[in-house]
Amino acid sequence: MAAADGRLFPQEASPSGCASGECLPEAVPAAAAPPAPALSAEAHWRAAVETVRSASARHAASLAQGRLVALRPGEVVLAYRPESSFHRTTVTGQSGRAAVEKLLGQHFGRPTRIVLDDAAAATAPKSLAEQDAEARAAHEVSTDQSVRGHPAIRAALRILGGELEHIQVLERQRTGAPGSDVVDEPPG
Repeated sequence: MAAADGRLFPQEASPSGCASGECLPEAVPAAAAPPAPALSAEAHWRAAVETVRSASARHAASLAQGRLVALRPGEVVLAYRPESSFHRTTVTGQSGRAAVEKLLGQHFGRPTRIVLDDAAAATAPKSLAEQDAEARAAHEVSTDQSVRGHPAIRAALRILGGELEHIQVLERQRTGAPGSDVVDEPPG
């Protein structure tokens, strides 16, 4: 039945109760947020290398080959293995050192210099490039195993009488959890 003025429902009275906000709980002052966990030296270093990468991919790639010995205010101590001498020269050469130190200084908010301690290369933790290469290799092995063991692939091979010789992982960067299909970049 329509109201006298043509509405389907009669006009409501002024809001009260929850519609007016009377039933909302009192605002509790927010407690101080717990302090953010301090980043590890490796996380700080990775962020610094990414800052350099945004300006110079070549210098960042060579910087990532260095093993981080120490990260101190105003100083980054790196060790390069003998087989990484090209990268060492790229970072510490005349134009490379100035560019990299300038970018590191911008990242850390203070002048930062690079100090080399190649004697520590054997005992220093793996470089970012080495860690990334290991992660890629582990991902490729995991992908290879999951593809070879997939029931649909096995059934197709059995029906067609084929075999898998090589599986090439085309994706570059994963953003999803291990085993998910979430990929950040398309195959290229």
